[in-house]
Amino acid sequence: MFDQECIPFAPSLIESMRSIGYTFSAAIADLIDNSISAQSSIIDIFSEPSSEPYLVIVDNGCGMSKEELYKAMRYGSTNPNAPRSKEDLGRFGLGLKAASFSQCRKFIIVSKKNSEISACSWDLDYVIKAQNWKIICYSHEEIRELPKIELLDTISSGTYLILQNFDKIKESTSDINETFNKILDDMINHLSLVFHRFIDDGLRISVNDVKIEAMDPFLVNHPATQKKRKTHINIHGEEITLEPYVLPYISKLTQSDLKKVGGKEQLRRDQGFYVYRNKRLIIWGTWFRLERKSELNKLARVRVDIPNTLDSIWSIDIKKSAATLPDMIKEKMQNAVLTSVLSSECVYTYRGRKENKNSSIEYVWERIKTRDGYEYQINRNIPQLKLLCKALNDSELKLLNSIINTIESSFPAQSLYIDAAKGNLDQNSENENEAEKIWDDLQVQINYVKSQNLPVKDYYLMFMNVEPYCRHKIIIQRIQEELENVK
Repeated sequence: MFDQECIPFAPSLIESMRSIGYTFSAAIADLIDNSISAQSSIIDIFSEPSSEPYLVIVDNGCGMSKEELYKAMRYGSTNPNAPRSKEDLGRFGLGLKAASFSQCRKFIIVSKKNSEISACSWDLDYVIKAQNWKIICYSHEEIRELPKIELLDTISSGTYLILQNFDKIKESTSDINETFNKILDDMINHLSLVFHRFIDDGLRISVNDVKIEAMDPFLVNHPATQKKRKTHINIHGEEITLEPYVLPYISKLTQSDLKKVGGKEQLRRDQGFYVYRNKRLIIWGTWFRLERKSELNKLARVRVDIPNTLDSIWSIDIKKSAATLPDMIKEKMQNAVLTSVLSSECVYTYRGRKENKNSSIEYVWERIKTRDGYEYQINRNIPQLKLLCKALNDSELKLLNSIINTIESSFPAQSLYIDAAKGNLDQNSENENEAEKIWDDLQVQINYVKSQNLPVKDYYLMFMNVEPYCRHKIIIQRIQEELENVK
C-alpha cells in the first residue's frame, strides 16, 4: 500500500463551485458577514450603471495583513469544526470565494492594517490559463487604479472588495443596466432583513451613499404586537432561545409598518420561524413541517436564536441560508408554534361568535356546526328582527323568512375569505360617522317600540347587547344616557 497526492484541478473545481446555489442577494450577504466578523461599524456598497458593471464593498473593520489576506484567499481557510469567536459569522472558510465566484469571474481584495496595504485577486480566466491554483497580487500603483479605492484613505484599517465580470447576469438579460438595478433593489431588501438586528444596534450599511433601513419582521415596537413568553433550551451546554410574536391585525398597520415586514402580500408567505445565528438571520418563513401555512397563521412569528457552536446539529449550509430542525428540540419548538399560531387565529376570530354560551351578547350571524363543517345563519333572536316580526302578518312573515333564507344561502364566503386574507375589510368599528348612522337606525326602532307601547327600557337593554350597537362605545354611552330618562 502507498499514498499519492491528488490535487483538485483548479479550473474545473472553481467552475463547479460557482453553481453552489447562491442568489445574488445571498452572496452579498455572505460577503458582508466577513465585514461584520471583522468588527466593522460602517459598510459601504457601490455600483454604477455600465455595460460592464462592478460592485464594490468597503468596510472599516480590523483589516488583514499580507499573510492574513493570503490565508483568506485559500480555499478551506478555516476548519468548520474548529473553535471560533462567538461573534464569528463564518464557518467553512469558503464563503468569500464561493459567494464571489457564484456571481462573477473575478474579484479583488485590498486590505489595510497597521498602515500596510495588500491586494490579491482570484481571476477564473487567469486560473484557466495557468491551469493551476494561482492568485494575482498587485503593486501599489495598480491598487490606486481601482474604482473607489480612495475610500481606504479615509480609514485607519479596513477591507475593500470589488466584484467584476458578472458573466451569468449578462448572459441572462438583454438590458444589463435594468437587470442589475433590479438585482440591487432586491439585494437592499434582503440585507435590510438579514442584518436588521445589527442595523438596529448601530451598524451602518449603505448602497451608493443611501443608508439601508432595518426591516422588523416582528414589529417589536408596535403597541398592538403580542410578545409571548420566551423559552430557553439547553443543548450540550449551549442555549437556544425561542420567542413567539403575533403581529397586529393588518388594519392596524400603517404603510411604514407594512414596509418593515416586507409588504402586505408577504405576510402569509413569511409566517413561521425566524432562525438567527449570532443575530444574523439564516432562514425564515418556514414552520419546519410542525405546522402548515394558512391565512389564520400569517400573523404568527417565532424568533429562534442559536449560537455558532451548534452549527452542526442545525446543518447550516455554506450559503448560511438553510438549516434543518434538530429532532432533539422538536417538542419544545412545537410548543412555541402552538403559542403563536393560536394567538394569531384569535386575532382573526375575535369578532366571531364567542364559544362561551353564557355570553349575553347576541351576534347577527351565528356560526353553526354541521356534519360537513360550518355554516352561517342570521340570528332570529336579535331584537331588530323581533320588532319587525311583530309588525308583520302571517303571509308577510313567510316572505321575510324566505328572504332571510336567500341571504343565508348566498353568503359570500369565498370573497370574504379573500378580502380578509388581503386585509381589505374595513373593520374600523369606532368610526364616528358610522356610529351616527347606527344611532339614527336605532332611534327608528325605538320610536316604533314607543308607538306600540312596548317596554322601551327592555328594548334599550337588548340593543346594548346585540351587534352592531355593542361594538360602539359611543352608542353604548348614549343608550345609558337614555336609560336614565326612561321611567
